[in-house]
Amino acid sequence: MEVVGKTGRKNSNLMKRILITCFTFFTALTTEAQPVVLLDAYYNHETKKNAAGKDVHWHYAWDDFSDGGFGELAKIFTQKGASLKTIYATPSKIELKSASIYIIVDPDHTKDNPRPNYMNEGDAKTIAAWVKKGGVLLLMANDSLNCDLEHINILANTFGIVFTKKSVNMVKGVNYEMGKVYTLNGNTIFSTGLNMFMKDVSALQLSGNATAVAGNGTDTIVAYAKYGRGHVIAVGDPWIYNEYIHHRRLPNTFQNLQAAEELVSALLQFSTIK
Repeated sequence: MEVVGKTGRKNSNLMKRILITCFTFFTALTTEAQPVVLLDAYYNHETKKNAAGKDVHWHYAWDDFSDGGFGELAKIFTQKGASLKTIYATPSKIELKSASIYIIVDPDHTKDNPRPNYMNEGDAKTIAAWVKKGGVLLLMANDSLNCDLEHINILANTFGIVFTKKSVNMVKGVNYEMGKVYTLNGNTIFSTGLNMFMKDVSALQLSGNATAVAGNGTDTIVAYAKYGRGHVIAVGDPWIYNEYIHHRRLPNTFQNLQAAEELVSALLQFSTIK
């Protein structure tokens, strides 16, 4: 009986070790498989004073739930299993290697930041090389009065996309119909017939294998390009910030929330295709 007891305890200890090993393995596997979405806070680095008088980053930030923040977009990404990070410096090869998706939105000019961090040839080559190896890049600009288009085009041009100084969908007051954007048949991002809203937008000029995804009937506003093993989506407006992602201001006829969910799904799906 005593021998049997020792054997039972040995078997029990062995089983515990096996369970612990399995748990550790699957936890590591899950963590490794979780896509990382890296949001730029270097090319766009607007600050404001907090209650303590300290300068803090805001505007298109994951934890910002004011009208201009990306708090609601962050919820969509996390609900779909992504991990969110923010980068406050020029992206290095090491930092990009850990990311599945990299987002640059509304890069600063001197109106936004007295000392803007402009895109340059070296940064553009680093980012493009990462995309070519399988990275997924989302570029969201703005109209020329509110965004540095000149330098972000150093990067965008690599993929056959130019954010032009032609500003379209210049919405006046609450005339939201002036901001209509329509998805194009056969695109790989959005459902056909989605009714999206974007205001004060940079129209896109395309070349090479870049293709139009959505527009206003005259101008291209959303585009897609395959680059090496990677993918690029460009939008002429930040459009899915908190103010316009739901119906905080928008009439119910617009479907920006559904469009944002479909965009996130497409980005995550692209990140699995190498």
